[in-house]
Amino acid sequence: MRVCLIFPKSTFLEDPMVFPPLGLWWLWSVLKKAGHEVGFIDMSEHNLETSEIPRGFDTYLVSGTSPQGREIRKLGVEFRNRGVPAILGGPHATNYPRDCRKYFPLVVRREGESAVLKALERVQRGAALEYLSDEDLVRVRMGEKPALEKCHRGVIEDAFIGDLGAIPIPNRSYAGHYHYYLPDENGIKRRGTSMFTSRGCPKRCDFCDSPNLWSRVVRNTPVARVAEEFAQIKELGMDAIQFYDDILPINPRRVAEICGHLKRYGFIWRCFCRVDIITKHGGKDYLKFMYDHGLREVLIGAESGSQTILNNIHKETTVEQNANVLQWCDEVGIRCKLSFIIGLPGETRETLEETRKFLRTHLIQAPRRMRHKVDLCSYIPMAGTPIYKAVMRRQDDSLDGGEEFDSYGYHPGENASDFDLRWNVDAALMDNFFYEPESLDGHLAPDEIFYKGRAGAVRQIVSTSSITREELQKARDEIEAEVRAAGISY
Repeated sequence: MRVCLIFPKSTFLEDPMVFPPLGLWWLWSVLKKAGHEVGFIDMSEHNLETSEIPRGFDTYLVSGTSPQGREIRKLGVEFRNRGVPAILGGPHATNYPRDCRKYFPLVVRREGESAVLKALERVQRGAALEYLSDEDLVRVRMGEKPALEKCHRGVIEDAFIGDLGAIPIPNRSYAGHYHYYLPDENGIKRRGTSMFTSRGCPKRCDFCDSPNLWSRVVRNTPVARVAEEFAQIKELGMDAIQFYDDILPINPRRVAEICGHLKRYGFIWRCFCRVDIITKHGGKDYLKFMYDHGLREVLIGAESGSQTILNNIHKETTVEQNANVLQWCDEVGIRCKLSFIIGLPGETRETLEETRKFLRTHLIQAPRRMRHKVDLCSYIPMAGTPIYKAVMRRQDDSLDGGEEFDSYGYHPGENASDFDLRWNVDAALMDNFFYEPESLDGHLAPDEIFYKGRAGAVRQIVSTSSITREELQKARDEIEAEVRAAGISY
């Protein structure tokens, strides 16, 4: 079959052509291995309209995230109007499967390397293309069996892949169209790309949907296969890597083995890390070892300067650990990008002041060797996260039957029923926030309010019992203004 892989526009990003859609590139390799002819389009590259997508493919395979929800919808409408089969996968399809069925006849949830082949088999058999109507969706939410059966006929999900070495490495033949640069220790920008060496996260952060996508079991790609990817990236003329593993440094022995290959190829690299993991495995010495093997920048989810907030979201880290790891990184020579989320459960004026104080004490007013960075994010409740599930269940007990309320993402024994949080978006499930309304509060389109969007476009959509949405918005804007005035970038 002739299959076209499509990545929707990322209208919420200032520059959408930095990192490629690795999920689709894994499928590219899988489909080629299975004998299919594959094309690839990133809609952002040439700012394509849906009508400009080339015809002549047997089916179109779309994958995207929830901030791309409106663009995903547009693609589904286009292909339905053309009368051609279209398959949707990725995080948005995983978290909102039944509403995606309004626009796509086939929806693949979670890992797609095996499930997408089953979806294509259905297309090859000429199976009827079934879409859910608005009436169907109402009946699904009411739990009516015929509507549920119709919905589930178009949803495909396989077990998580146990052996990640069994799938081919991503097809990076299009990598040259993206432009990621990582500065080295001399400030020289070196061109790179992204990769994973594992899937899954054992931690329980209640705002995060990673366990819902990958499970809480960490599955590692064999190091030999990781080295194969290193060779591929080096052959493309790239010298830097952004690792997208949830916690790359979680296993020091494995990190040491991977670091040997990184140093052999001369890569510099960036990764996500947790301060409790760094503290547990040697602190400054562990960071120095990774620096000596090319680590030049880390992203740390500090989340808040308040221990109360960290406890509320089961972060399992401390404010002190955040400060210590920042200090160690500065001494070793590793840039830190600290990410904070404004509007987490239980937020108060006092907890916001604690965050402001942390930033002043450890970044704004502190003498630093490195130019560290700060992201100030507005909390967006995502389906698939414990916070979302708990708050939506509190609003409507009948929601337990939906796919987005399955057991993935929960920690055994976790009681997530009492988060002090609410949001003022249509309670007919958050998918209506991503799909239907063209504006929030009469101004900005939903996919423009995410924290990575245009300056001034961020909008707060949650509130707590102690602080309103408007107050959270004002506090966030004030904190960001102070951080940027100090010369700290994001």
